[in-house]
Amino acid sequence: MNDQAGAARTLCLIGCGPRGASIVERILANVPALYGGRPLDLHIVDPCPPGAGRTWRTDQPGLLWMNSAAEQVTMYPDESVDCAGPPRPGPTTAAWLGSPLHDGAYAARRDQGRYLRHFFETVTRELPPGVRLFVHRARAVDLRRTGGADAPDGRGRQQVILDSGEPPFLADRVVFAQGHTPVLAAPVPAGLTRIGPGPADPDALERIPPGAPVVVRGLGLVFIDCLALLTEGRGGRFVRTPGGALRYLPSGREPRLYAGSRRGVPLPPKPAYPAPAGAPAPPAAPRFATVEACRARLSGPGASFGREVWPLVVAELGWWHYRALFAGQPARTRTTWQDFDAQYALLLTDPDGLAKLARSAVPDPADRFDLDRLAAPLAGLRFADADALQRRLRGHLAEVLHRRTGPARGVDTALVDGLQRVGSVIEELWRSGVLDPAQVAEALDRFALGTYLSSGPPPLRAEQLLALAEAGIVTFVGPGMRVEVVEGDGASGGAVFRASGPAAPGAVHEAAVLLDARLAAPGPDRVTDPLLRALYSRGELAVEGAEDGAGGMLRLSGAGLHPVDASGTVHRDRIVAGPAQFPRPHTNAVYFRQNDALARLLLTDG
Repeated sequence: MNDQAGAARTLCLIGCGPRGASIVERILANVPALYGGRPLDLHIVDPCPPGAGRTWRTDQPGLLWMNSAAEQVTMYPDESVDCAGPPRPGPTTAAWLGSPLHDGAYAARRDQGRYLRHFFETVTRELPPGVRLFVHRARAVDLRRTGGADAPDGRGRQQVILDSGEPPFLADRVVFAQGHTPVLAAPVPAGLTRIGPGPADPDALERIPPGAPVVVRGLGLVFIDCLALLTEGRGGRFVRTPGGALRYLPSGREPRLYAGSRRGVPLPPKPAYPAPAGAPAPPAAPRFATVEACRARLSGPGASFGREVWPLVVAELGWWHYRALFAGQPARTRTTWQDFDAQYALLLTDPDGLAKLARSAVPDPADRFDLDRLAAPLAGLRFADADALQRRLRGHLAEVLHRRTGPARGVDTALVDGLQRVGSVIEELWRSGVLDPAQVAEALDRFALGTYLSSGPPPLRAEQLLALAEAGIVTFVGPGMRVEVVEGDGASGGAVFRASGPAAPGAVHEAAVLLDARLAAPGPDRVTDPLLRALYSRGELAVEGAEDGAGGMLRLSGAGLHPVDASGTVHRDRIVAGPAQFPRPHTNAVYFRQNDALARLLLTDG
């Protein structure tokens, strides 16, 4: 019932995908203790069904899968979560679906959307006394203060204006939880087509003609989604040969894809789930790069993330690597884990000493932890022609696939687990306000490596990519790919997108279609969300300046994630809750701890 009279406080969440739905759950969990039955109105504004939001909508093609094992995804904060509000245990995605999963472990995104919608319906079915819930299936187009320009600090109220024709309503506090917002694509000359940047768009991809050459920029998860839609989605089939290899049988409707990126290699797949027998259970938290240790290192004047924290991160990841190697493949080592572990801890801040220790204890260089080699496997390599580059990249894909799915995958599994734990530490430092804008920018830049190594697709998708490369559907451009628009001298006589790269200097690929298979940062001049455009235009949202190394990042204040406007004023009655990865169960996930803290901030005057 949308009777809005008589509320003591009104909260509004704009966007109700997973992040918004989790904050709603934490608000409702904390209301009994903090409000004691006093009236509270809670408004949800999202054109998509609450819980699923846009990314996880339930009407998308079943070919689009999650990249996290469904057993490792939950929306329910269990007893492991160290937060002020009460826990609310509940099923993981896998347990709730209770049906066979893709590649043995992964849910389709539309099925994850069903789980998310069920979560929202479950947590809002019985509201605490005094709480009224209003769900607006609409888009917020503006947010106007009623107290005048001199009351942006939480003492005024805010008028939420919708595109549905509903009357505006007033809110005391507003949360922005729109997730990854779409951006405007750069214009292209007549006769050319650019798709993206943004998530895979089935309707846009359907407009690519069969057999057409397409330049693809980006080799991450969006690329994997586009591949599925442009191959299996067009009638192609994958079959197993008698020897077990995967082969692609084309339908004839596929385009020809020329794909590259800055790194030049696709994301490594997630290690096959579950971990191999005998692999050591992952520690619940980092051993060296803990929140406390990082805080201590950052407490000094002039501290930088790269100088103070990154060495801890690298040492932490190396420790996870060697712990799994000694446990799973002891024959490839020369000493006991106990001796190695003790010396490793003593040499933690001495990279040269750690390297010497690794050389003495692990005879084969291929078994040693080498972050640079993992980060850029093709760095500095040059090839005689495009065919030589393809052979090398197909060999690389096969090697990585074997490393992450074979019996010795425990080392890579441990690295991914370690990256997840360290990533949570970095996010907690960021969201709690420990890192200043320059440190945040450096942390995100350095830890992009973590995304590359740990956020890949299910193994079957990587195997399918290899089969598509062997079938000639995908041709790799290599690292450092450059894409330029060439006017009038392409093979067709008209303008073309031309892709090339330094790894194969003589190889040039041309197409009338550019697929930007990546997510782009939503800067003020590119964002399409009407609400954000309105707030940017009035200076109520601002980005950090380039002079401190954080240019383009939204300017926020501290752990409350309050936006700071162009004049430097902190809007304490607004919170910007950015997208985050799904939490794992029983890991004291920072996702839940942060959402609980934000919910309590919304409910109090803190």
